[in-house]
Amino acid sequence: MKAAELRFWLMVTLAFVLTQPGAIAFANWDAPYGLYKDLSVWMSCAAAGLVLVLAYGLYGWRNGELSLLDPILAGGVLILTALIGYRAELALGGEMGYGSGNFLGFLIGGFIGLVLSLMLLPASLLYALTGDLYYSHDRPLTIAWVSMVIIAIALMAAYIKARKEEKLMEPEGRDPSVSSSGQGGP
Repeated sequence: MKAAELRFWLMVTLAFVLTQPGAIAFANWDAPYGLYKDLSVWMSCAAAGLVLVLAYGLYGWRNGELSLLDPILAGGVLILTALIGYRAELALGGEMGYGSGNFLGFLIGGFIGLVLSLMLLPASLLYALTGDLYYSHDRPLTIAWVSMVIIAIALMAAYIKARKEEKLMEPEGRDPSVSSSGQGGP
């Protein structure tokens, strides 16, 4: 796998890793409503982050850094994430006035949630690492987050290794402004 592809999939994974602590923090801001609310908020924030990563992936595909399969698979992850989050919201059935009952509202709320979750990340990360952020109903989300952190670390290590290998393969001292024919002018 090329370094650009590893970087892209690291970004996909980080959309989940970086949004979870802040999303759980503001989902439980006023009271713990249960697993479905926490899952719904996390997935909506991650889906909004995935939209941005997917836009980056399409740009990378257009520039030849990524294969077409990468943005297509990331789009599938985005759709699956949004559907899981929306289904979790619907499972609440409007409990405590939570949930729009509207998929478009869910998606728009995800972008607001993305900003909030990233703003709350530094403060909530300390509580996430000690386990004080989570209620007992959040154990599956905790396991999912720790798994995603492990995957992100593995992808980061593979990316660093691939970058080093790509740099070793580049000819030394080659000026990027010089063409392969050796002529630098028109």
